[in-house]
Amino acid sequence: MHWSAVALVGGVAVLSAQNVDPREIRVSSAPYLPKAATTIKAETRLVEVGVVVRDSRGRPVSGLGKSDFEVWDNGKRHEVTAFSVQSFVAEAPNAAVPSPATGATAPLPAVPVKSRFVGIVFDDISTPAAELFHAKAAAMSFLKSGLAANDRVAILTISSGLVLPFTADKTALSGAIDKVVWRERKLDSVGCPLLKPYDSYLIANHLDQTALDVKAGELMVCQPGICGMSGGNRRGGGATTACAAAVRQVQAMANALWEEVRTQSLGIIRTLQNIVDLMARMNGARMVLLTSSGFLSGTLEADQDQIIDRALRANVVINSLDAKGLYTEDAPAMGMGAGVRSVIYAQSQGTRPKEESNEAMGNLADSTGGLFFHNSNDLDLGFRDLGMQPETSYLLGYSPDAPDGRYHRLKVSLTSKSHDNVQARKGYMAVVRPAEKPAPERRIDREVFGGSQWNDVPVTVAAEPAKLENGNPVARMAFVWDLAKMRFHLQDGIRSEKLHMVAALLDEQGNFVTGKEGVVEFALSESTFNRAVSAGFSISMSLEAPAGAYRLRTVVVEDGDEHASAATQAVVLK
Repeated sequence: MHWSAVALVGGVAVLSAQNVDPREIRVSSAPYLPKAATTIKAETRLVEVGVVVRDSRGRPVSGLGKSDFEVWDNGKRHEVTAFSVQSFVAEAPNAAVPSPATGATAPLPAVPVKSRFVGIVFDDISTPAAELFHAKAAAMSFLKSGLAANDRVAILTISSGLVLPFTADKTALSGAIDKVVWRERKLDSVGCPLLKPYDSYLIANHLDQTALDVKAGELMVCQPGICGMSGGNRRGGGATTACAAAVRQVQAMANALWEEVRTQSLGIIRTLQNIVDLMARMNGARMVLLTSSGFLSGTLEADQDQIIDRALRANVVINSLDAKGLYTEDAPAMGMGAGVRSVIYAQSQGTRPKEESNEAMGNLADSTGGLFFHNSNDLDLGFRDLGMQPETSYLLGYSPDAPDGRYHRLKVSLTSKSHDNVQARKGYMAVVRPAEKPAPERRIDREVFGGSQWNDVPVTVAAEPAKLENGNPVARMAFVWDLAKMRFHLQDGIRSEKLHMVAALLDEQGNFVTGKEGVVEFALSESTFNRAVSAGFSISMSLEAPAGAYRLRTVVVEDGDEHASAATQAVVLK
């Protein structure tokens, strides 16, 4: 009998059993997107820097020349050797402009030489329905007036990945945006004390002792016998001194809730990383426009750095829009056992939970040379500022020093003492370009589109067609593991292993339709391992797709790419 499963973000489910520390089995998932076939590197013989100059009212400044700009690379000034002026060209097939020579009209070119690829990403996991509605409306407005003739736009979501591939078809884009729906998953605790995700973040990471004391005091009110005969020192509906038993129980509750919150946030970050990899395949300017109400990302800084590194190497700019708009302090949410001290604690937090949820969006934008639009309810303006090409911009180029494989900080300034604001990318990766071998492709990506059968990992996959509650067809899979045969690394009584898995639907011609990628990390104590071997362990995954006949390709690879299992089976969705 397999342990019961609980759904996680992205259509993945994992076993759940009593007395299992959530840190012993971690599962995260993200939509799978095909990776670029080649490694993309920044060209370091000529570094190009796009620049927008705005006046005090935010309007683009035109009429500047090469001599008006200075470029500093890691604090060293470089001569601008290449310069061009870029003009926004609205998408108007029959438009005409005056010819500079004759004053007569000449038709605009149908498509400018260099295309721009814009990936509009809706965080349908972290964005409440009302805020998602306004974000979608702003995106619709942007499509009507914010696109240039050379723009190609894709619609993506955190839960599903690619909804509509890159296209200039505004009707198709509007239809894809309209299909985006709210998939938020509430992560507040149930019972007493009431723990919000931000509370769990503070307590689980030992960032606020007051938070732990207040919640332990609430627990003592709800469970008067938890402290035994001593009862603790209660006062005013809370506790000034919480007993050890209450502290331990609240700490455990916070740890479990934070693990759920962290897993969801990690899934969001890994989806964004896959989207950056997808953007890297495009031949032109690349920009991600992420709209989200924010998500807690503390302790996930290293995972954000991976996105930033990939984006910088592929010249992908990430712009972020806060769908919360102009927010204020919410009324304190009081649960059972709350007293005066609980109210004071909740009020002392102010808007910090909302500010903390913006950290990742601000970091990704700032570190990739993008913009972060927040503290405003005018989401139409936000989409225009982030997604629309300015009426006038400038492209500067200079010859850098020999590449050193490091991140270089850039600064662009005006030679005059103007108070105009200069917007430009903040840096680039100076990739060393000797005759080196490209970074090896992940085995799991090769196997997804291969036909080989492998059985090196003790897992079997069963699949069957099903339907969601809304009637849409879906392929459901169960990955069943034989833990007794797995190659665990044993150290200090802990069995550890990390596995990557992908399930992908391919059409009858072998073209990718949809997929999900999951990561399972084991750190099992001996007692948990023995129970798991006895009870059995399985992970389920689902893929939604239109009705039709598909090839289901499932791949599981151990960390290190040495051992893998891969299989293909036919699935018909009705």
